[in-house]
Amino acid sequence: MLNGAFFAGHYGGRSLPADISVPPGHGHNLIIPTSLDMTTPCPPGTDVDAFFSGCSEQRGPVRICYHDAADSCLALVDILQVRELTDRNNGAISIWLSKEEQEYIGRFRFPKRHQEWFSGRIAAKAALLRGGNYLEGNFSPGEITVLGDEHGRPVLMQPQCVPMPQLSISHSGRYGVAMVSLQACGVDIQHIESRIANLGDHIGTEQEITMAAELVSGSLVEGLTLLWTVKEAVKKCCLHDRPGLFTATAVNRIFCKRPGEWIVDCRLSGKGQEVRVALLGGYMLAWCRREHNA
Repeated sequence: MLNGAFFAGHYGGRSLPADISVPPGHGHNLIIPTSLDMTTPCPPGTDVDAFFSGCSEQRGPVRICYHDAADSCLALVDILQVRELTDRNNGAISIWLSKEEQEYIGRFRFPKRHQEWFSGRIAAKAALLRGGNYLEGNFSPGEITVLGDEHGRPVLMQPQCVPMPQLSISHSGRYGVAMVSLQACGVDIQHIESRIANLGDHIGTEQEITMAAELVSGSLVEGLTLLWTVKEAVKKCCLHDRPGLFTATAVNRIFCKRPGEWIVDCRLSGKGQEVRVALLGGYMLAWCRREHNA
């Protein structure tokens, strides 16, 4: 990593504090060659297995890991293991997906998109079935249907429950993750890559970017990724039916809970929303439940 002062203190035409590090090769306007797709080294964070420390379960080649809270559950799967599962052609689709979901996934032409969507459904159903807290009765994964609504938000179509569990799904790189709660929720995971620096002006204000980068070991790339995941999680939780991605969410303060974990205080339409963030190796994970006053 090179110090920001090396590039005359400029980031996309704006002032960049000298103690904010810039990815190697990203000069005056941080123009990243399209061929560059490397993961920037991360400051020390939480190991994926340490964070998803709930009792994991093995379903064939797929290991499902959990992070449990009193009011929600996160489930994570490795997309590489899901690929192995589908390559075996052992009926995994019919075991995990309902007939409606099988019809939907059949539309995907590219294996990568197929595996990402499948991994999200595995994670969502694993979280729904976790501990019997969210579904009334005993169900197999193939009896559960999770499809997108008119805005693309994942919704539990079957079985019908009161209260209805709320879902959020995300995938990036090698991981798919899902969140379930009895309140509106949002989760986002992002592989930390230097090319995100090209999107700085679209992700946050100068104040937000500086604040985030300073708190994440002075790294511009990790700071931008933190802001991206936070605002994406808030959009999924509170703004899924509104156009635009990040402009409606303002980041006011970021508190370090412990090394590699933060609590982010956001504002949208003048109301508060708290988001949790964890740095997991080369990934940033953000999740939230809708606040009562949001």
